[in-house]
Amino acid sequence: MKNLKIEFGFIFFSLLSFGQNLNSNTTSSFIYTPENPLNTKTVEVFYHIPEGDITVMPIVMSFHGANRNASDYRDYWINMANVNEFMVFAPEFSDSNYPGGDKYQLANIFDDGDNPSLGTLNNQNEWTFSFIDSLFEYIKADISGTQETYKAWGHSGGAQFLHRFVMYMPNSKLEIAVCSNAGWYTVPENTVNFPYGIKNGQLSNTTLPDAFAKKLIIHLGQDDTNQNSAGLRHNSIVDNQQGLNRYLRGQYFFDTSQSTSQTMSVPFNWEKQEVSGVSHNAQQMANDALQYVFINSLSNSNSIENKFIKVYPNPVNNILCFNNERLKAKRVKIYSVFGALVSSFNFNSFQAEQEIDVAQLNTGIYFFKLNERLFKVVKK
Repeated sequence: MKNLKIEFGFIFFSLLSFGQNLNSNTTSSFIYTPENPLNTKTVEVFYHIPEGDITVMPIVMSFHGANRNASDYRDYWINMANVNEFMVFAPEFSDSNYPGGDKYQLANIFDDGDNPSLGTLNNQNEWTFSFIDSLFEYIKADISGTQETYKAWGHSGGAQFLHRFVMYMPNSKLEIAVCSNAGWYTVPENTVNFPYGIKNGQLSNTTLPDAFAKKLIIHLGQDDTNQNSAGLRHNSIVDNQQGLNRYLRGQYFFDTSQSTSQTMSVPFNWEKQEVSGVSHNAQQMANDALQYVFINSLSNSNSIENKFIKVYPNPVNNILCFNNERLKAKRVKIYSVFGALVSSFNFNSFQAEQEIDVAQLNTGIYFFKLNERLFKVVKK
C-alpha cells in the first residue's frame, strides 16, 4: 500500500520534493488525511488508474454503501475504466472514524441527524462532505492533472451520501452525480423534518436552486422492491412519506423534487433513469450507470468528428453512418464498454458514405472501430 498520508497544507511541497505517487496502470490504495478539524479522521482511498495520460484522464469517485467496502466499489469499475480510460477513486468511510449513519450517510451535518437542532448543527468544515473537493484537488496535485471537475457514483448508502452532497454543497467541483438505489432520501419538503425533509435541516434558500441546477441522476433498479431488504430503514415517517421499498422511494424523491423546483420557478436538471430486471445489485447498477456518468461527453453532439472521419448520428437509433472516403475501411467492429466484440460488418466495396444497421444492439455505449481507430457512439 502506498502511504500518501500528508497534511493537506504540505501537499504541494511534498510533491515537488518527492515526485508523483499515483501512476498509470496501477490498482492500490492510499491514506488521505482531510484538513483540520477532520484531520484525525483519515480515509483509505482505493483506486484504479488505467494506461494513458493521467493528467487529462477523467476522475470518477465511487461511494460505498453501509458495508464500508470501498475496495469492491473500486473493483466494480475497473473493466469499464480500462476500456473507457478514466480513473476511479473509492474513499472508505470506516466505522471507527465515521461511525453510523450520522457520520457517513448524513455527513455529520448534525451531531444527531435524526434529532436536528440549531445547537447541534456542526460547522460546514466538520461535515463529511467537506473534504471531497479537497480529495479531488489532492489527486490532481499528485498527478499534475488539468481536470476541472470530477464525476461520482454512489450505490445504496453511497447514494444517500451523494444526493445529500449535491443538495448541501451544490457549488462543489462535482460535474455529475449518479445515485443508484438509495435506501431513503432527504426530500426537499419544507413540511417534513430533517432528515426525511428539509424542515429544520438548515438548508439555505439559495442552496436548493443551485442543487436543482446540478446534473443529478436518480438511478433505480425496477426490481429493488423488497421492503424487507436488510438495512432498509422503516418507521412511520419515512414509510408514510416515501413508500416501503427503494424503488418507490426513489420515484417519490424525484417527483417531489421536480414539483418543488416548478413551485420555485427554478431550472431543474435532475433525471430519473430506471433499470429493468435489476434489484439491489451494485455491479449491475454500476454497469448501467456508466452511460450517465459520461453522458455529457458522449451524448451532447449529433456526430463525432476528427481529422480522419465523421460518425453520425450520435446518439444513434438504427442506422449509423460514417465517411469512408479517406480511411477506406473494409471492416467495422463494434465493442461493448467492457471490451467485448458484439458485432462486425464487412464491406465488399468502398462508398464515400457508408451505413451500418445497429438496430439489433441494446441501449448503451459502444466503441466503433475502423482500421484500428476507436470512436465512441451512444445507442438509444
